[in-house]
Amino acid sequence: MASENGGGGGFGWGFVLGGLIGLVAGAYLATGPGREQVESLRSKTIELTGTGMDRMKQMANDPEHPLGRAMQEGVAAARRMREQLETQREADSAAAESAGGGEGRKA
Repeated sequence: MASENGGGGGFGWGFVLGGLIGLVAGAYLATGPGREQVESLRSKTIELTGTGMDRMKQMANDPEHPLGRAMQEGVAAARRMREQLETQREADSAAAESAGGGEGRKA
């Protein structure tokens, strides 16, 4: 019965020791070539991001491209909606003034 109670501790210590060895090995490997790889990936990411943004701007400015058409239609719809809302606001304001006896609202 004593062998059953003391047998589980070896796995836990092995797990902790393996983790520490892995940590030391990772730190050792990351000091040299790992940093160069990180810098290489960082510069490549920046380069690809810039290229992607340039391509996106070209598509957005091209009226023949679906993205450009969608943006132009969205801008036109927003302008129409703004004009409708301004017209409605003016009509509501005029109705409020006529209903209130010309006093108007105080801000």
